[in-house]
Parts: sequence; C-alpha cells; structure tokens
Amino acid sequence: MRKIFSLFLLTLLFVYKSNSQCSPNTLYTSIGMPGVFPPAIQIPNLPIPLGVSEGILGDVYNDVLTLVVLEDTTMDIGFLLPSAAVNAMNLAGISTTMTLGINHVFFDVQGLPNGINYQCDMSNCQYPSSTNGCIQLSGIPTVSGTFSVPVSMTVNIQLPSMNIPGFGAIGGIDQDLPTFTVQTYELFISGSTSLYNNNVTFSIFPNPTTNIATLFLKKNADVIVYNTLGNEVLNLQNVKGEIFLNKNHIGSGLYFVNILSNNHSTKTKFIIK
Repeated sequence: MRKIFSLFLLTLLFVYKSNSQCSPNTLYTSIGMPGVFPPAIQIPNLPIPLGVSEGILGDVYNDVLTLVVLEDTTMDIGFLLPSAAVNAMNLAGISTTMTLGINHVFFDVQGLPNGINYQCDMSNCQYPSSTNGCIQLSGIPTVSGTFSVPVSMTVNIQLPSMNIPGFGAIGGIDQDLPTFTVQTYELFISGSTSLYNNNVTFSIFPNPTTNIATLFLKKNADVIVYNTLGNEVLNLQNVKGEIFLNKNHIGSGLYFVNILSNNHSTKTKFIIK
C-alpha cells in the first residue's frame, strides 16, 4: 500500500512539474476580452504593450503569453449543420445565430526558433471555459533572425439540441470549431557577439544590423573601430556601458572592433547592412 501511495505522489509531482510555472498577467485578464495577450497589433482605444520580447543568440530567453477563455460565445452555426437542416430552420423561421457554451479551448504555438520551446500551465494546453492561463516561451536560441510565430486556438463548443420542423432532431453534441490563428508574433533573435574573460566582458547586438548596433561593455576599456580598409572610424577612451554604432555616422559595411583593457586586447567584428 505504501509503495502504491508513493507512486501516486511521484505521478502527481511529475504532472505538476511538466506544466509551466508561469502566471497570467492581470493587465490582460482584467480586460475581459478572450484571446492571447499581449496583442501583436494595437487594439483601438486600448493602450497596452504589444508583441513578444526580443532575444539574443545564445542567451537565455523567457517570455509569457496570457490566455483568456470566456464561458460562451454567440455565432452563426449554419456552417456546422447539414444544408438540409439550415434550409429547414430558415423555412421554420429559426435563426442559425445563437449563444453556445464553450467546453474548452486548445492552444498551439508554431514557428519558434530552434532552442526555444513553449509550455502551458495546463495539461495539453487545453483550457476549460471561463479560465485564465498562460504559455511560457523559454530556452536558449541557437539561430538568429526574425521568426513568424503564430498562436492558434481550437474552440470546442456544445451544440444545443434542436427539433427542427421538417428535418428532425439535431445537435446535443460536442463540436470542434475550425482551428484559427489568434495572434502572429514577430520574434527577433539578434545574432549578438559576446565574449567573457577576466579582462573585459562585452557584447554587440544586433549583429548584423540595418541601422544601429549596440556595443555593451561591463568594464572600462578603450574601443577602436576600423573599416575593411584599415581606416579608424571610431576611437573612444576609457568607456563603459552602452556605445551606439550608428549607420548614419560610420556608414554600412563590415567593421572590426579592437577592445583594450588592462593591457589586453580583444578583437571582434560586426556588420551594418
């Protein structure tokens, strides 16, 4: 009996750990609008944050999507019924638009870059009606670029039982609505260049860039930037923190960076397209 109880506890622990430990954001759950948040595009008259966080190649990535599932929905169910049933309803003056109870909603995420995965806070990403939940995006990206990440939902409804004159009884069953995309995010993973040693810690991101690359130094250092002809285009002494390498100032091309700290030299490169 003790072994069975221990196995039961281990099973519960496994199920608990297999679900995400994220929490829904009350900023979005308080809106009372079903869907996935934050929105990918601006909702009129609703000034809330947009999109997902950007990431850096090789660095830990974490972000959370908030899910809001309502209790019921009003819709035209004509496309779910046989055409003969719809015709009979029209002849009988019965509207095909009605309020339907939602049983559950299933969410799915596609298009994430290699190294980043998603995990829901409920088993199989299936949420009962009138539930708030979340999806955690996490991992270490192994590729850079801009990725289209669609989030889809499949709504399972309860079709009401109806006795249609001239047709007969219909409904009273669970029905999956066609899966549709509720949000499509643009996830940008910059191809940063990072180096960590005892003398200097720095990173350049995004790399490559089309406008501005940011050089971040954790320790004071001298920075010299050269173009492919060997000409010096930037020379900074004893700097620390963020340094912006602007296309408007140095132009596009391949650049080499020499970072000097404590009589040690470290070289890297970046590209402005």
